[in-house]
Amino acid sequence: MIDDLYIVGDQSRLVVKNILNQFQETGCNIKVFAPTDSDIDRLPNFSVHLLILLSDDIDFNIIRKIVIYQRKYEYQLCFIGHLNKLSLEDDNFFKRIPSIKLESYTVNTNKLLELMEKNDNRKKHILVVDDEPIILRSIKVWLGDDFHLSLVSSGEMALEFLDMHPVDLVLLDYKMPTMDGPKVLEAIRNDERLSNLPVIFLTANNDRQSIINVMQFKPDGYILKTKAPDEIKQAIVDFFKNRVIKV
Repeated sequence: MIDDLYIVGDQSRLVVKNILNQFQETGCNIKVFAPTDSDIDRLPNFSVHLLILLSDDIDFNIIRKIVIYQRKYEYQLCFIGHLNKLSLEDDNFFKRIPSIKLESYTVNTNKLLELMEKNDNRKKHILVVDDEPIILRSIKVWLGDDFHLSLVSSGEMALEFLDMHPVDLVLLDYKMPTMDGPKVLEAIRNDERLSNLPVIFLTANNDRQSIINVMQFKPDGYILKTKAPDEIKQAIVDFFKNRVIKV
């Protein structure tokens, strides 16, 4: 079942209030955004399940802006309701949006959440940073079936990649030439756009001082390469399962 659901809707409308109450009763964590430019600009810069509660009061440019975010961050969209006053161009644009579309506000929220989850074909995107080719090949074997992996061999390449591509997690080696793992993590935490990006160290360094050195930059985990591949994979799965999303 979906744990976190982002909703765009006008909470002054009774029908919207009712459906929000229904989703709250499912135990799903919901965050609501008004259908305004200022609120849409606050949507997260990572992939989420986004439910849009439609009405004829919504400016269609809001829908277009949401689709821009969808393409950039791989949003999973679901529209409820309908728009009567669309131009032919806008109607054709709307029909082509990859999404679930339900015209009636009378929905079984649990069934809808199951449908949204079933319709979600994403794999979490992980950037793996390690200067040893054999380690990169091994991680691809261990995790490649369950996650979308991008592999780079230096800290500098990692930062260049993150400047151009959104990811869900960075798996970071500790000891690398020219720019080691702690320096990469420090650069990520000091970048306003990336400061909340999850970073987990995957490293052979298990001495106390190494761990102390990186804790000041608040990594999201520390996994030893000496663990069995199944244990490493399970640690990543558990991280995504238990993650608290920051906005």
